[in-house]
Amino acid sequence: MDFILPDHSPAVLEQTFDAVYLFDHPLYSLMAERTELTWFLIIPKQPLQQNLSYVQNLYGEIYRLIDFIQANGLGQHFNIAKIGNKNPNQHIHLIFREEGDEVWPDAVWCHEPLKANQDKPLALKAALKDFFEKNV
Repeated sequence: MDFILPDHSPAVLEQTFDAVYLFDHPLYSLMAERTELTWFLIIPKQPLQQNLSYVQNLYGEIYRLIDFIQANGLGQHFNIAKIGNKNPNQHIHLIFREEGDEVWPDAVWCHEPLKANQDKPLALKAALKDFFEKNV
């Protein structure tokens, strides 16, 4: 478990994670699930177990992304978790929740399948464009 994908091309990532590729960052690739929820997958480019400096930088960048999302009204309350029960490739879930969302207050993975939204990843990509153009 916790394999690092050497190829972070959009096609490989989308096939591996069944999610929509959004952006490349030097430390990770960002993807989004096709759900009503604002649900990201962060795909690290290095093993988390072997390099403390990388982990510190990665989580620092994740929290900069969270700050941007919150400051721009894209989500307030968030859950972040490294769970790899269904996919052995290393990834981190970043899910923004709202009171009254379809499974509130339960964990999202206890209620799959969730309501699908094919347009949500594209809307998130447009909303995050400035962050990735200016901060990466």
